[in-house]
Amino acid sequence: MRRFRHPAFTLIELLVVIAILAILAGLLFPVFAQARERARMTACISNMRQLGSAMMMYVQDYDETFPYIRLHGIGACQKGAHCDTWRNAIRPYLKSLDVFACPSNPYNRAAPGAYAWPVSNAEGWEQEPEQRLPISCLMNSCATTWNPADTPGGRASPPLRQGQLARPSDTILICEGFYPDADVAVMQLWQPGWCQSLFTHPGGKVANFIFYDGHVKSRKWLSTLYPLSKNNWQAAERNPDPKNRVVGCFQPVTAPAGPDAKEFQAKECVGAE
Repeated sequence: MRRFRHPAFTLIELLVVIAILAILAGLLFPVFAQARERARMTACISNMRQLGSAMMMYVQDYDETFPYIRLHGIGACQKGAHCDTWRNAIRPYLKSLDVFACPSNPYNRAAPGAYAWPVSNAEGWEQEPEQRLPISCLMNSCATTWNPADTPGGRASPPLRQGQLARPSDTILICEGFYPDADVAVMQLWQPGWCQSLFTHPGGKVANFIFYDGHVKSRKWLSTLYPLSKNNWQAAERNPDPKNRVVGCFQPVTAPAGPDAKEFQAKECVGAE
């Protein structure tokens, strides 16, 4: 009886198949990664909307007044410092502590009792029963004072009221960051050593921002500063003079000439992206 041999793949054919699979994987993996990042960013936006709603409820309960950025303490907030911040002020209006976290932010996984950055907690962690507070969200200290309420600087600067905002829907209240600080200063967009504290989503090179009317929007960082006549940082009315370079913060600062300025070209700065 004649026996038939089944045809087998040659080495070349196997190599061709492997090469095709590798090419397909190379094409599909970035697509999957982008889809995963879009899902994370959607979750982040959802969390920030809850923060915006919580802040608005706080304002309604406290005679149209926003919380101080800091009520007590500042800095590393090691155990025993009992730092108290805006996060703790709005915490009763949130269902979960993890609403403060953004899934895309690698520093959002707070460990109970940890205060040594980068494995750390955000300012105010010791005030929470869980003894942790995710790093992700920072309050704009251009619009209001960063000084703790129980210090001379804080007592001299009452917390911001809704009526003091020239354009609530165009002024940043909260944004995203890597550092455990309670606040973000506009100078961090260009100052060496501070640029890397600002978080940018890898998918679209944008960050999420909560504005003073509670709505959330994704923007590129430099688009929140330029043109200066329409910047999103100061609480007061913007200076319409195109030659003006002063951002009217709680403590006015002079900004670089434009988004192409050398200050933004450092590798770690948002303008270099």
